[in-house]
This record gives sequence, structure tokens and C-alpha cells, in this order.
Amino acid sequence: MQKIDLEKFYVIEREKLCWLLLVTGLTLAYYSTLYPWFLWPLSYHATNIAGFLLIGSMFVRPKVTSILTRKDFLLPAIFYVALDLYENFSTSSNILGFGAIVFRAPIFVALFILGTQNLPKFMHFLTKSMAVLQIISLAGYFMYLSGIPLPSKNVSFDNEFYYYTNYYFFLLDDRAIFDLVPRFESFFIEPNYLGTACALLLFYQVGNWRKWYCVVLLVSALLSFSLSAYVLLVVIVFLNLWRQGKKIAKRLFATLLFLSLVIGGSFVYNKGDNLVHNLILLRLEIEDGELAGNNRITSNFKTEYENYLKSSDIVFGRDRDLSEFGNSGYQVYVYEHGIVGVLLLFGLYLTATYRADNKRNLLSGLFLAALIFGVNGYITWYQIFIPIYCAIYANSQSP
Repeated sequence: MQKIDLEKFYVIEREKLCWLLLVTGLTLAYYSTLYPWFLWPLSYHATNIAGFLLIGSMFVRPKVTSILTRKDFLLPAIFYVALDLYENFSTSSNILGFGAIVFRAPIFVALFILGTQNLPKFMHFLTKSMAVLQIISLAGYFMYLSGIPLPSKNVSFDNEFYYYTNYYFFLLDDRAIFDLVPRFESFFIEPNYLGTACALLLFYQVGNWRKWYCVVLLVSALLSFSLSAYVLLVVIVFLNLWRQGKKIAKRLFATLLFLSLVIGGSFVYNKGDNLVHNLILLRLEIEDGELAGNNRITSNFKTEYENYLKSSDIVFGRDRDLSEFGNSGYQVYVYEHGIVGVLLLFGLYLTATYRADNKRNLLSGLFLAALIFGVNGYITWYQIFIPIYCAIYANSQSP
């Protein structure tokens, strides 16, 4: 009788299970920091579940594997754990915050161990999953705009700052309930979250923007009417051209011409009473020497931040009054975590990406991370870190 190699069959099945757990865990982690309404029942446990799945993927992987193959994961893993511990320490987190590191760390470790040859497969799945969600959400959004009645209920997130009408296909912020064309935010808690997430997925999908899933993401980002997403898209267009080695002079001229036509048209169309003018251009006006849209921090926090910069707390950070809503950006991160936190943060990015052999990808990714840091501050959120990290290693010959 022919001898059956059971060990080979066993390895193949473990390989499939390893990949399934890894993709499920990373995808759940990605969506967990976008806070879609269908994950609200899990609260912050979604990240813990993702970490548990990724621990499982590393546990079941066979000795001979083509998935988790990288050997240079230790240094960035150490930087991540040090950063997470420090962030919890500098914000006086409780024991649960420190304990959750056990589940957060495997998310980054699994990403660092994942062989670069498998990143495109994962990122295409992640991009298409987002596109499918947006097709469903856009269908409901356009039905709403057409006056078709949809089932809905009143909901809130965090029971304090965010109040919505949940149309199940999409969320509608109560502050925009009387707008003729409200900003599109899909299933997520803010239009900015949606716009930024779509833009970063498009950053990875260099050369694929004509694919159906990229077109869907671009439409979603544009309908979010997020100023930061619009800026990111313009920057990403030229970064992607540079990454491909294409000449950008003509495209820069064409882009500037197009933007000029859009801006000019927004002032004329409906006498300036339109979404582009009201939600984007008015935020670019100069008021008291600053951009009107530069409202990431309140006046109270701005005064406190200026005093903080002159104090010794700048080294390790200072506890922030969380009762005041509306503060975000690099000032918040620097205030809470100080110079040490910033050094650990950029140390994580550098140690995780310095081995990328495509230097244009590397420089573009780090530049984009720095740009987002200025606006957001927290660039270890999975919907930010994962696509930038994967884009840096796109087409890499590293193991």
C-alpha cells in the first residue's frame, strides 16, 4: 500500500488555520479603532479579542511555515511594549489598562512577524472588505438623500460626546440631522475617521486606483467632506506618483488647475451655499492670523499647553483634564506623554520599518506618519499604523 504522509497534511491544515486567525485578528483590530456601531456591544474588548486570535495564530503555526517568517521582529516589539507601558504610566492608567497590553502587543508582534510576501494578500482583503462595507453604507446613504424612509433608532457613543440617529446602513450625527446633504460617515463615529481610513488604504493601493474597490473608497472619502482627508488625498496622490518613479510636474499643474476650478466653482455655485464652500473652504480662511479650520484644540487647552512647554513636565508629560472635549493633535500627545513619549513613538516607527528595501516607500510612509501625527497625534491606532506599515514594505524583497 502507498504510504500516506499524514504529517504533510497536518502542516497544511495548520497553515490555513494560522492564516485564518491572523487575517481575522488583524482585520478586527483595524476596525476596532474606527468604532463602527456594530462593534459597540464589544466595547473596547474588540481589541482584546483580536489579540487573542493573533496569539492563537502564532500558537498553531507549523514549524515550517510560509506565513509568519520574519526573524527581525524583536526590536520593534520591544519598542512597542515600552511605548504602551509608558503611555499607560504617563496617563495614570489603572491596572486594566496595563493588563490589556497582553492583548494589544500581539497585534503588533504578529504584524512584525508576518512575511512581507504575505502583506499584499492581507491588504487586498482588508481594502476590499472596507469597500464592501462602503457599498452597503453608500446605498443606504443615497436612499436617505432620496427621501426613502429607513428604519432607525437614537444611539450614543461613550454616552457623553457622540449622539446619532442610526439608520443601520450609516450613522447620522444629530448635529447634522437638518442638513440637506449631511456629511457621510458610514458606520463609523466621525467623517474624519472614514475619510482618513479610506485615504490610507488608497496610499497602499498605489497603481490600483482604477479598481472598483479603490473607486468606492475614493467616493467615500470625498463624501466625508473631511478637510484632513482631502489634504491627505492630495499628498498621497503625489507620494504615490513619486513612489512609482513618475514625473509629477505635469500632474501637479493639472491638479492645481482642477483645484482652482473646484474652488472657483464653489464660490459661484448656489452663491457659495454648498458643501465644498461651507465645510472645506471656510475652514481655510485666516482668522486672527490662524486657519479657521485649525480648531483641533480649545483656547483653554492652548493656554495650558503654552504654560506646559515652559515647565519641567515637558520631559515625561502631564495629566490632562479629560472633561474638556474637542482637543486632538500632536499638542495633546506631547502634553500627555512628553518628549520621552514622542521619542518612543518615532523609535517604534523607525525600528519597524528601517529594513524596507524600497527607500521611496519608506520615506513616503514616514512622511505621511509625521503629517498625521501633527493632526491626530495617536499614530499607533491600527487604522493608521497597519496601512502605512504595509505600504512601506510594498514590493519588498525582505523575508
